[in-house]
Amino acid sequence: TGRVEVNAWGGFDFSMTLPENINLGYAQIKLSAEGTLSNFDSTQYLHHFQIQEFRRPEFEVSARNETTGPYFVQDHAVVAVEANYFSGGPLPNAEVDWRIQSSPTNYRPPNWPDFNFGYWTPWWWYFENGVNGDAQSLNFTGKTDASGSHYLRLDFESVDEPRPYSVMAESTVFDVNRQAWAGTTSLMVHPADRYVGLRSDQYFVELGESIDIDLIVTD
Repeated sequence: TGRVEVNAWGGFDFSMTLPENINLGYAQIKLSAEGTLSNFDSTQYLHHFQIQEFRRPEFEVSARNETTGPYFVQDHAVVAVEANYFSGGPLPNAEVDWRIQSSPTNYRPPNWPDFNFGYWTPWWWYFENGVNGDAQSLNFTGKTDASGSHYLRLDFESVDEPRPYSVMAESTVFDVNRQAWAGTTSLMVHPADRYVGLRSDQYFVELGESIDIDLIVTD
């Protein structure tokens, strides 16, 4: 508690020292105006802030794709996470939380810049919900082995839409002190080993006119 004078511009400032044994988390300061307050709509205000403690990191985490692409539907991939102390030793028998998220995306094969591949989103649909499909996520748990690593196999099932999917794999590792660090890796799953591209010289035609469409099939 305390009091502070308001200056000529209606402002004030103050400082305080937080006790060493204070609880971490959200805190608040209650401010109450005193004096001639006839023109005030409100005389009290709550200011919120957070109290946090810095913890020096004790280990580092890195995620990677253990298998090499390209990846296709009905195929699988293996992702891995590795945790090591900064002193050089591995972090064995540590809890691992995996969060796998997949979302529809588009892929453009190289060397065909004039062709459109995948799903074209008109600008007037850009902000509509669900145009590109909804993302889906799954969670898995495990423990690191003696080398500080954990491996997760992902099997890619077929979906109704034959389009590529972007897969993001985030792994969080916890040590005995409940300190958590995360690593992320990503990959793309193709619906097939061939893509179809379309091209037209114009987008609008008059009624009764024809429009030429070029098509390319490429790997």
